[in-house]
Amino acid sequence: MADTSKRSNQHRGPMGGPPGARSVEKPKNMKVALSKFVKELNCIKIPLILTIIFSIIAITVSIFVPKLTGKALTEIFNLSRNQEGATMTKIVGYLLTMALLYLINYIFNLFSQILMGKASVKVAQNIRTKLKEKLNRLPLSYFDNRETGDVLSVFVNDVDNIQSSLQQSLNQLINCIITVVGVFVMMLTINFWLTLIVIVLLPLAMLLSGFVLKHSQKYFTRQANDLGAVNGHIEETYTNQKTVKAYTNEDKAIAEFEEKNARLYESGQKSNFYSGLLMPLINFATNFGYVVLSLVSCIFILNGLKINPAGTGFGVFDFALEIGYLTTFLNYSQDFTRPLTQLAQIFNVFQTTLAASERVFEILDAEEEPKFEVTNTLGKLEGHVTFEHLTFGYTPDKILLKDVNCDIPQGKMVAIVGPTGAGKTTLVNLIMRFYELNGGKITIDGVDIKTVSRSNLRQKIGMVLQDTWLFNGTIRDNLKYGNPNISDEEMISVCESVKAHHFITTLENGYDTIINETGTNISQGQKQLLTIARAILAQPDIMILDEATSNIDTRTEILIQKAMKVAMSNRTSFVIAHRLSTIVNADKILVVNNGDIVEQGNHNELMKQKGFYYNLYNSQFS
Repeated sequence: MADTSKRSNQHRGPMGGPPGARSVEKPKNMKVALSKFVKELNCIKIPLILTIIFSIIAITVSIFVPKLTGKALTEIFNLSRNQEGATMTKIVGYLLTMALLYLINYIFNLFSQILMGKASVKVAQNIRTKLKEKLNRLPLSYFDNRETGDVLSVFVNDVDNIQSSLQQSLNQLINCIITVVGVFVMMLTINFWLTLIVIVLLPLAMLLSGFVLKHSQKYFTRQANDLGAVNGHIEETYTNQKTVKAYTNEDKAIAEFEEKNARLYESGQKSNFYSGLLMPLINFATNFGYVVLSLVSCIFILNGLKINPAGTGFGVFDFALEIGYLTTFLNYSQDFTRPLTQLAQIFNVFQTTLAASERVFEILDAEEEPKFEVTNTLGKLEGHVTFEHLTFGYTPDKILLKDVNCDIPQGKMVAIVGPTGAGKTTLVNLIMRFYELNGGKITIDGVDIKTVSRSNLRQKIGMVLQDTWLFNGTIRDNLKYGNPNISDEEMISVCESVKAHHFITTLENGYDTIINETGTNISQGQKQLLTIARAILAQPDIMILDEATSNIDTRTEILIQKAMKVAMSNRTSFVIAHRLSTIVNADKILVVNNGDIVEQGNHNELMKQKGFYYNLYNSQFS
């Protein structure tokens, strides 16, 4: 029933470069992050195992294809030379077997991709559900020191990162490992000495790619930071165009943008240079090895033809090679080096994924609202509220409220006034149990609010904030947000009492008008009227209005004050107001200063005292 305001900040994701040459964000504690990440995979244990099995089958059968190709080529060569035993039947058999293996590879690879896709979505869904449930259990103090955009970024960017990593990188990791092992074994079965040459040439590609990745890292990190600065500047100036134009700072804004854009251009140029350098260097190393292998393989083939003109019966350790295995071994050599370079890229992506999961677990592991034993349940309230020796601070070293005592009779309108930062809003936040007391207690009808559940308490209290919040939906749905079972007749009656019915009926679709995401199709004052009506429709026993009429013009405010007085009859209400003219008719005024109630009474009583309230009131009308 309590309205809470929400601000949506534009979040910015990290800038990524080409594969293997992008900004890599590392987790603070790799071991802990990995352990927690693996635990999250328990919900997809069976699909994950099946994916691994299917991937092993798919890759294993595909690894045999090049060897069969070599056998077929050798058979064709022998058949062309009319060698004994060489037949077209054998060649067709090889080709049919290859086609069957390709079909098996396709089927199991398809199953693997489908399973991993569904599994990754399942993990993301579970994480988002846990995050949403966790946020509902976190105290408001958790959000006080955090940007809204940071929390949203965890929900969107980090969870998406985890999902895409599971769907793509995990499959790639499995494929790379199986391919490297399988191809290495197949190369050994063809020729030991050629395999040894591949192993010797391998570090060349690894060293070149490592050199590029090492030097490109800082430039991609700088590019990510520079891009964030440019986006932040654009967002800031775009959302505050009126202020920029009002102070004629267009030229300054353009100059700042050009400076930031120039830095982005410089870092982008350098990062793109290294990313463009990576693949040509790797290709050079791979092609160099390819040439060396081709030369040695040809020597082995010629040597084999001299030793054994029939071209058959070569051993693994012979300095000889079947002619058909020339292309087979060359293909294997490329299949062997390619996954090894991909493994470095996958490891970088996986580090970023662990960093993202670490931020997720920071929220999931955050300390929740303190739990107290629920021994009471609030029914219909009379509204007798008492503060007894309240002590509270947002941080233990900065106590704001010190030994506050006050008794508020049922059904009274209580105004809370005082300078900014005096503790006005803090008092009503404590009534709602948005924060827990450091000392003392608050009772309603004699019941300590700590002994009832927070949801039970908040169902009895309606709250309207200065910052309005309406969700993307119809006016009708927004009004019934706190009480879906309210009838349309009651809804219209309350809207008439707060003077909202007239402007609603002038809209094209009346109560079925869709309020857009930003609420720009109705005015700020109209939104405030709707939030007041929504709070009343929730039928609370206690009402809290925190600067609820601040966004409404004076004429409308007078009408609302009359309507609210009728709506809050027989209901204890707390009103926080800076404009003291709006609360002169309050039954009781609490004057708060420096975390203490320095004066209390009605308007006339306080004016006669000529104390803090007297000076505060006169300062607004002098």
